[in-house]
Amino acid sequence: MQRLPLACLLLTLFAATPAWSDTQDGLACDMPTDLVTPSAPLSHAAAALSKGSLSILAIGSGSTVGDNGGSNGPALMVQTPEHSFPYEMLEALQAMRPAARFNLVVQGGRSMTAEAMLPILQHELAAHQYQLVLWQTGTVEAVHGVRPDAMRSVLQDGADAAEQAQADLVLIDPLYSRFLRANADISPYETVLEQMASTPAVTLFHRYDLTQEWVNNAQVDLERVSPDLRDKTVMLLNDCLGQALARFVLAGAAEH
Repeated sequence: MQRLPLACLLLTLFAATPAWSDTQDGLACDMPTDLVTPSAPLSHAAAALSKGSLSILAIGSGSTVGDNGGSNGPALMVQTPEHSFPYEMLEALQAMRPAARFNLVVQGGRSMTAEAMLPILQHELAAHQYQLVLWQTGTVEAVHGVRPDAMRSVLQDGADAAEQAQADLVLIDPLYSRFLRANADISPYETVLEQMASTPAVTLFHRYDLTQEWVNNAQVDLERVSPDLRDKTVMLLNDCLGQALARFVLAGAAEH
């Protein structure tokens, strides 16, 4: 399979009229229960929330840090560092649990692989106390054709660090994209993420399935958006993902 340059791929992922609608809950996107409920309890997050506060580390590439600004001109100049999906999750968590205190640190950077993020993750967990880690990865690896077993090894090291720090680890897989699916084989990386989710204190937030559901239901579709509505659509996507992740976290904490 021919691999496209990362900048070209990400350009197409985020530069492509949105269709969105209000659901019965007043949300812009559907939140299927099976996709906003973790497969295992988030015990460390639950214990922290029972004491009134939760510290969260979110680490990932461009969509996590809100840096989708590109080097290929103005077509991909979508930068939302204060409104990326982890920050929207934080706002949703605070609205859902107003009596609790939530602290969030976001780390990572555009085009970063899990291997590049691992030292940051390990440093943060050694230097600060977090009860929940959100780790978004897989897209950059698929684009570059990184060996899936190498990614698995890196994620295991991260999971070990989270376990030692007594933090739950939530892995977040790629966004759904027709272009990504057509130009990169993501299935080996999805398999790795699913396998990792079977290990203790690790679960997977199925961002790919969730965003595919929104595309199929004509609610938010980054590949069908005109340039004048691109920023609004990215903000909508971040808001929907933030709401979904907040529900995911609280559902996992409630299961404990």
